[in-house]
Amino acid sequence: MKTQNIIIFVVILVLIIAGISFLSKGELSPNTAVTNTESAQTAPNFSLEDLSGNTITLADYKGVKSVVLDFWATWCPNCQRDMPRLNSYYEKYKDQVEVIGVNLQENKNLVEKFVQQKGLTFPIVLDPTGLVSRNYSVRYTNYHVVIDKEGNVVRTIPGDISESDIQSLIN
Repeated sequence: MKTQNIIIFVVILVLIIAGISFLSKGELSPNTAVTNTESAQTAPNFSLEDLSGNTITLADYKGVKSVVLDFWATWCPNCQRDMPRLNSYYEKYKDQVEVIGVNLQENKNLVEKFVQQKGLTFPIVLDPTGLVSRNYSVRYTNYHVVIDKEGNVVRTIPGDISESDIQSLIN
């Protein structure tokens, strides 16, 4: 009877480990810099509308310049604090690094009002279905994905982004 219990326990343990491995496959790891280009994770492409109704496609930046994706919402106090700072980095480095704000499923009018109040000048796109957020494993607001010029995710930054994070993308 003891042997049977041990076998059942081992089988359950293996299934749990396999399930965790399966669920975490492909997720972006927070604050993990990718140093080996063979293991670099290609950023999932997307096309989303900006506030003017133009389509922004991530793949258009590949080979042109690095990109910072900022996943945010108007109700997020950390976004309210961090986005003006991110905007100043954008203004300083916009010739070398693109910043794209990806709003998390909010009403366009609400987003436009927020952008105007904060004086944001970097592109803001709407993710009305949440598909892009899911593709990037975003679970909360004020979450940044840093993408190099080759289109690879080099790191994710939960929380505020710093100027040195932007500067690290400049070759």
